[in-house]
Amino acid sequence: MDSRKLNMVITLAQWFVLCAVCMCAMLYVALNKTIVISGEVRDQMNLSSGSGQGFASGVRKPLLFGGQEGTEGVIRIPLEKDIKAENVMVENRYMDGELWVYIERAEGRFYSENAVTGDLSSVESGFCEVQSDGVILKIKMDHVWEYYSTMEYGSVMSASGAGNSMVITFKEPHEVYRLAVVIDPMGGGSETGAMGGGYAEKTLALRVAGLLSGRLGQSDIKLYFTRQEDAALSREERLGLLSAVGADLYIRIGAGADEDPSRYGIQGIYNEAYFIPGFGNVQLADALTKSVTIASSNRAVGLVPAEEDSILREITIPAAQINLGYLTNAQEAELLRQEAYQEKLAQGIADAIREAYKQIGSEER
Repeated sequence: MDSRKLNMVITLAQWFVLCAVCMCAMLYVALNKTIVISGEVRDQMNLSSGSGQGFASGVRKPLLFGGQEGTEGVIRIPLEKDIKAENVMVENRYMDGELWVYIERAEGRFYSENAVTGDLSSVESGFCEVQSDGVILKIKMDHVWEYYSTMEYGSVMSASGAGNSMVITFKEPHEVYRLAVVIDPMGGGSETGAMGGGYAEKTLALRVAGLLSGRLGQSDIKLYFTRQEDAALSREERLGLLSAVGADLYIRIGAGADEDPSRYGIQGIYNEAYFIPGFGNVQLADALTKSVTIASSNRAVGLVPAEEDSILREITIPAAQINLGYLTNAQEAELLRQEAYQEKLAQGIADAIREAYKQIGSEER
């Protein structure tokens, strides 16, 4: 065998040994170390009973809580050993001040024997609700938090032996995001708002709000929605979310109505009774009107002050309402029903939020 072939054989042998060593190391880690899978907790996915997730109402029992231990701002939820990351969904029900953990294939009796532990100083109560294909753990917190989940395998000892755990870290919204924006779709439930051609303002507002998610592309801006379904909300609940998250901006989404059926276009509404230096109510209403008008290729009707009974007059942060068009105009009402047009309206609102972010940032420097 010549030297070139010999070198090639030696090289291949070295690579084979290296691969074998790496494989053995990976197997050792998998068998003896904790495997961690982390992710941001999703908001309000409606994991409620009978919500279309395949759940059926079941038994609801108080959760067992252990003594406070471990790292501040961390809750540890024990899991049965055969529960994997793909079997667990975590939801931030911030409007209810609750953390929901759905665990597929889990049994309710497991949580009658195994306690939720960690930093329980912000936990008010908790229940385990048995479903047809698992359980939902509903943990009531003292106020709105942002959550991050970490799946750890082989990390805890439960009453039934070694098991896994879901570790949930919770932080104040402004520890995670620089700008907290409350999006408030008008109406809900029996409060339909303006109507046009059988289409309700509450429906339009909710659909455009739903299209906002994922359009900002900035990790330090968080949108909080007063509603993500056709549910009735009181004024107190809408205002309560503002204080709960320490909101920096409030944007109310609605539609216009007028006795003149020919009237159409985009309109901004602001609170003229409360002056905010720098980027305030007028500036937010103006940014919304301009951005939505440009994105939708519509026309701007202009800015008007809020009426005496408007919720805007109770808010002391930059707040504005954007009317996306007139449902009393037959042509515009038909346009407002189209998803492609709704996407343009949502893009305009997102553009206005980015502009507000830049303006507020420049004032802070």
